[in-house]
Amino acid sequence: MKKTMKRAVAAVAVAAGIAGGSMAAAGEAQAATGPGDLALFGGVNCYWKNWGPTWDNLPGWRMHRWISVRNIGGATMHNVTITELGGAAIRVPARTKAQAIAAGAVPSTARNTVSGELLPGQAFQPTQLETTWVGCWPSSISGYTIGSEVENPTNNFGFWANVQQAPGNQQTVPDAPSGTN
Repeated sequence: MKKTMKRAVAAVAVAAGIAGGSMAAAGEAQAATGPGDLALFGGVNCYWKNWGPTWDNLPGWRMHRWISVRNIGGATMHNVTITELGGAAIRVPARTKAQAIAAGAVPSTARNTVSGELLPGQAFQPTQLETTWVGCWPSSISGYTIGSEVENPTNNFGFWANVQQAPGNQQTVPDAPSGTN
């Protein structure tokens, strides 16, 4: 009977240890901030540029087009690329810890990254997908971003245009006089 009691106590102790370890691990897993989530941002805007520092930089209207990607989730994303439709596809470059922090990564979790990695909070705006032109006319930019991990794809695509409807006299168009159709 003593042997059976010792085995029962040992089995209960082992079960309690496993349960306690499982609950501690579940607590740590639940404390995580969630999976990574890529979001695409961009824009097309016009602005007036004043005289520049050199004579080849004359004043006038300028149009600026750009797209960028940011990891708005809580985990590192891998093999991240950003693509302009009909244009270049660019992989996120490797960065030092200081560059990652400057790009928005959380300082407590920032580290040196390898090519394609985007840390939580970190953004990447490639110069190849950013253009400034002389003049201002209707234009647009569109693109998408993708990584290796499964994530919410609804914010991975974007389209931006600088075409705006000017406010004005919103009267109805009169009908043609009868008998002239």
